[in-house]
Amino acid sequence: MKLPDRYVPTGKEFSGGGMSVALLCEDKHLQRYVIVKSLASGTDPKRILDELRALQAVRSKHVVQVYDVIRDEKGNVTAIVEEYLPGKDLTDIEIPKNSEEILNLIFTIAKGISDVHAHKLVHRDIKRQNLKFDAEGCLKIFDFGLARDSTNDPSTMDYVGTPGYMAPELFEKDPTGKVSFSAAIDTYAFAATIVAIAYGKLPESLREIPPKLPCDEADFSKFPQDLPTEIAGALNQCLDATPSNRPKISDVVQLVGTYLVRDRHRALLLSQGKAYFLDKSKRIVKLAVAGQGSLTITYDGLRFVLSGVTGDVAVNNMALKNGDTLPGSCVIVLGATVLGPRRTMITVDVSHPEVTL
Repeated sequence: MKLPDRYVPTGKEFSGGGMSVALLCEDKHLQRYVIVKSLASGTDPKRILDELRALQAVRSKHVVQVYDVIRDEKGNVTAIVEEYLPGKDLTDIEIPKNSEEILNLIFTIAKGISDVHAHKLVHRDIKRQNLKFDAEGCLKIFDFGLARDSTNDPSTMDYVGTPGYMAPELFEKDPTGKVSFSAAIDTYAFAATIVAIAYGKLPESLREIPPKLPCDEADFSKFPQDLPTEIAGALNQCLDATPSNRPKISDVVQLVGTYLVRDRHRALLLSQGKAYFLDKSKRIVKLAVAGQGSLTITYDGLRFVLSGVTGDVAVNNMALKNGDTLPGSCVIVLGATVLGPRRTMITVDVSHPEVTL
């Protein structure tokens, strides 16, 4: 492959698992290092186009960027120019020492995959080796050579992926010889990746073909980093043998993010000219109007939970019951609808601090 003059090879080369070759080059025009990625000999040329389409579609701080393409004399794309990630990949990091360290990694990886799924794509090769830090320490997903559109009944004629991270359905062919899959395979691979990060390797049960599930060595409730029970349960579901039982990766992002900003939420309630605040310094407020209803709101550090609900109480016109949580900024109404304007309106403004990793 002939490179344009602007890209000067440094002599450093990376392997793409036998399917591609990544060459570290200096971009003379912008004075920065880049990766020029081309296909290994004998690899289907559409792989490079699949990766290009995927990277062009996704905009995420946790996904490697594409800068340019290189074409041959016929106009065919022969290589793509990507952002260079100089940091370590996740096979070369220390095992997280506590729940905070591993939760930061769990959130970041899940957020990147969620951004990929939001663009209707399946990565198909999530693993430690395809997650790397950039120069600023931001973790990014790369190697989209197997990426597929998730909206058009994705399938393949062969088992594709990395053993140990491949979901069990990827080893099942239908009568026509096809292997069908969905975004749930990335969710499974994500959970397997977290197991490998937590222990420094994958357990043998997950490395079997197909993986042996359930896997006691991959039980998140037994992790040495002592994960919160709710998160451990959600991650165990990610390794469920049945794809439909796995949660959406966006739900994992939301759950883990809630724990990362524990005790940093704040709610302002306005009722009958009075203001009430809820945060880590004042966790409970009781509201009651005679003849209409009452409720108690408790901030548990993660959510605003309702209890002591009596009478007619609704939020955004939906009836409330004990154990419900406030959906965020909303309006609580006390009193039956027949009271009309005499009902009591309580406006709720909830702040949701952003996770920045």
